Amino acid sequence: MIYKGYKIRVRCIDWEQVDLLDRYWKLFTSYVESEKLIGLGMNWTEDYLYFDYALGVIDDEDTLNKIKSIDLSETEFDINYIEISLPNFEEWETFKGKEKDLKQIYENKIDCYNKLYNYELEYIDGKGNLEIKIHYTSA
Repeated sequence: MIYKGYKIRVRCIDWEQVDLLDRYWKLFTSYVESEKLIGLGMNWTEDYLYFDYALGVIDDEDTLNKIKSIDLSETEFDINYIEISLPNFEEWETFKGKEKDLKQIYENKIDCYNKLYNYELEYIDGKGNLEIKIHYTSA
């Protein structure tokens, strides 16, 4: 499964990444419907203070072409295009909830402080619903 999109580097101290990622999503959703985008978190630093976050698609060339047509040169973000092979979906756990409960989902359901994972996929439907797929590390 190949994920294609645009990534930024994010600092995650005291959940400050939520505001930054909200602005990042708003940039993309001014051109593409949110339900067509997939957020991808990955590449956490050893101290878990930074990670990469991308917005993109899996198997959706039409939406990818719309994303590629966005002029990203004049934004607040340092953005890089990526294509990355992800593990099969059978190896992921799915969590659902409301977008407003994002922090509680990560802290209480996903257990982000105690269980290590190497990828997260976020689906937001524009109506406040959220689906998160987590690929936990085997170590």
